[in-house]
Amino acid sequence: MKVLQIDDSPQICEMYADMFTAYSDSIESVNDGKAGLELVVKKEFDLILLDIRMPKYSGIDFLKDLKKRRPSELKKIVVTSLLQFDQTQVKELMEFGIHSVENKPSTFPQIESLQKIVSKNRAGKKLSSIRILIIDVQPETTKKISEFFRSKSFQTIVTNDPYRGLKYIQEEEFDIILLDMYMPDFSGLQIIKMLATDEILQDQNIFILPTVFGHNNQIKELIKKDGINGFLEKSMDNDEILKTITKDFNLQKINNS
Repeated sequence: MKVLQIDDSPQICEMYADMFTAYSDSIESVNDGKAGLELVVKKEFDLILLDIRMPKYSGIDFLKDLKKRRPSELKKIVVTSLLQFDQTQVKELMEFGIHSVENKPSTFPQIESLQKIVSKNRAGKKLSSIRILIIDVQPETTKKISEFFRSKSFQTIVTNDPYRGLKYIQEEEFDIILLDMYMPDFSGLQIIKMLATDEILQDQNIFILPTVFGHNNQIKELIKKDGINGFLEKSMDNDEILKTITKDFNLQKINNS
């Protein structure tokens, strides 16, 4: 598990680092909320521990700014404090869409308990809860891909209309998006540009579907962008595709039935 701790106390950060690494977790710590915000915007974490009471730039300031810049990461945040929260405070914090509000753990068992509450994060996510959006103008392509992933217990949404595909991404949340680049009238590249304009591209998990054009320079530049996770080669078989697009989900077992 990749953990980010944002706390103004170096002593507490050091203590947490010792406890989390004892459980073989990777933890990164910062003592400044703004520096923590930049890390969350640029990198991927499974769990973010946020001290709510920091001088100059508080946990509330952090949540407000993250909601504007990368709202999909709010669900990974556990707000912590040495002080008890009343029900009104908890309700106000949860309205940001965070994972939970907890007291700061101070022992190994409390750390272990805290780890267990992040079950909604990607790590260990059940196959049946993973939603895949497939956007391709060829019905035979979307049917073939969809049937394969449904046989593995994934949820799949299919559209052969790129305009409808864009609307799906703007209005709903998907764990994985498979996107055809070369669609007439409204291409995958145009969809990506629209998502960037809406400032939601970085929150996506897009894989570019194989095409006869292969890895041209335009595709190579695209996969450098946040939100574009890779390119599916035409030579890949279904199992290779499955492994590639689910590598970040830490799935315990793939159903081969």
